[in-house]
Amino acid sequence: KRSPKFADGTVLYEGELNRAIVQRIDSACNAAGIDSIILVPEEEDISLKERVQRANDFYKVDKRAVYLSVHANAFGNDWNSAHGWSCYTSKGETRSDQIATIFYRMMAAEFPEERMRKDNADNDPDKEADFYVLKKTAMPAVLTENFFMTNSTEAVMLLNEDIRDRIADAHMDAIYYLSKSS
Repeated sequence: KRSPKFADGTVLYEGELNRAIVQRIDSACNAAGIDSIILVPEEEDISLKERVQRANDFYKVDKRAVYLSVHANAFGNDWNSAHGWSCYTSKGETRSDQIATIFYRMMAAEFPEERMRKDNADNDPDKEADFYVLKKTAMPAVLTENFFMTNSTEAVMLLNEDIRDRIADAHMDAIYYLSKSS
């Protein structure tokens, strides 16, 4: 996915953004002594099936593992059709819902001025979806949608290195909290 083209020709590519944030999270985990692994270190995309297989292989070795999938959201080509941050889990009540709530709290604390999209239908803020990586991983799994690259204001935010740091920091705050509570 990618953003619409800015007037100056700039385009925000989701893959580049995701890798930049994941790299920050991984470095912070290493500095904090928290085990982490980047499941997709390649520059080219890999299949969802391969991602899940890699995650499940890792889970066989470490049952404390949590699958975190980092993304930027998109909706159509209208620059301002949707906005906000959200976190997804698979359908139904699982440990993933509790983990998603921690990510939600940390992002809301880091970005109090931004919209936090949520679904309180089951009394927690995460949205539930049948995303392959959420359904097929053996461990708890969450997928964060870090604002909309198809929203002009949020796309500009996502190009900013300080905002990327803040997104990674909020994710790391959640990971650190989870590592201390498990």
